[in-house]
Amino acid sequence: MIVEESKIKYLGVRGIPHLRNVEKDKRHTGTWRVVKPVVDYSKCISCKTCFIICPDSAYKWEEKKPNNNSKLKGRPVVDLTTCKGCGICAQECPAKCIEMKRDLHEEIK
Repeated sequence: MIVEESKIKYLGVRGIPHLRNVEKDKRHTGTWRVVKPVVDYSKCISCKTCFIICPDSAYKWEEKKPNNNSKLKGRPVVDLTTCKGCGICAQECPAKCIEMKRDLHEEIK
């Protein structure tokens, strides 16, 4: 079977297609998780490693200071509807400010 290029939905799309071009309701993969990342903003150095390394693009970058005393200009925010709890962010964080904690899915209730 040969598919015409004009019919390939994700041709030229970079990143994870299911997060960019599908209706919002269909990308809720966060219910799969057993553990969730919790960011300690007092230790965060705003290196964007978690934002870059996340295989599910679950991190969004918020242009807000992590805390009042911080000189940093932004902080990572986890989208728990997308995060699958793989723990790569916590493993790769150079500041070790991300901790994987048991998830009871309180945000769903």
